[in-house]
Amino acid sequence: MNPGLIIFSVILSIVILVFLTVKVKLHPFFALTAAAFSFGILTGQSIPDIITAFSDGLGGTIAGIGVVIAIGTVMGTLLEKSGAAETMANSILKITGPKHAALGLAVTGYFVSIPVFCDSAFVILSPLARSLSRDTNVSMTTMALSLAMGLHATHMLVPPTPGPLAVAGILKADLGLVMLLGMVVSIPVTLIGYYLSAYFGKKYYYLPETAEEPSNDNSKKLPGTLQAFLPILLPILLMFLNTISSLESAPFGQNSLIAQFFAATGQPVSALLIGLIFAFLTYRSIYPEDKLVWTFDGAFGESLKTAGQIVLIVGAGGAFA
Repeated sequence: MNPGLIIFSVILSIVILVFLTVKVKLHPFFALTAAAFSFGILTGQSIPDIITAFSDGLGGTIAGIGVVIAIGTVMGTLLEKSGAAETMANSILKITGPKHAALGLAVTGYFVSIPVFCDSAFVILSPLARSLSRDTNVSMTTMALSLAMGLHATHMLVPPTPGPLAVAGILKADLGLVMLLGMVVSIPVTLIGYYLSAYFGKKYYYLPETAEEPSNDNSKKLPGTLQAFLPILLPILLMFLNTISSLESAPFGQNSLIAQFFAATGQPVSALLIGLIFAFLTYRSIYPEDKLVWTFDGAFGESLKTAGQIVLIVGAGGAFA
């Protein structure tokens, strides 16, 4: 197939995607679907082949990340409703100050994404980004882009994430040197991402909606700092220990009980489930009278309605890819 035609088709399908999303305001799932089918038709693929490729891409993407998004969305709602996200935001603001909250989020993403997959880390940290945006009146665009760039910089450049680890293996490069240089190069990438996020945040200013009306009552009960951070830090720690455990040097031993424990608890799904349990316990400590939180009409059900749309959008993106 002519490479020029492929490049033209990619560019045109992306233009169609942006037009349908920004101008027509079409739901992103259907905009991505239209872009994917447009690319398939432009490159001469048959409709049955396009449908097969689209279905395979959609299913494969959802299988890989769908459960993580669902669990993470519920956990984020619990952290937000319990006030844990507010406690975390206040803790970070004490260190960075309101003016540099987005930079603090980018730095957090920079370090977290070295041991943890950036997609899982983004799901875990997104409630914190929303809370910081509301508390500082800094655009959610700035917060989201700062977090994403911090996460992606080290995820793409620093082993032991799979991409750079595979490249180091193919090139037979010194793994320690690759890690060191990757971390150095990731610093300007993160900073550039932060400054661009500040620029686009002013251009596309947006503050997330609050689940309830803001209150000036300083007597409002909030979780403690450890209680607030534990549902986020524990999954990150478990995934980090699983990454360390699976290294060729096997620091915890080959097939030892410790290694098997970290392999079981350090998968994104199991780690997030553990985090969800602690987020639920935090919520119950603040609202023990809420007997509907885990029901279809409670926080769990409302969160999964949102998660369903996110999963479909991400799946359609995988299908387009």
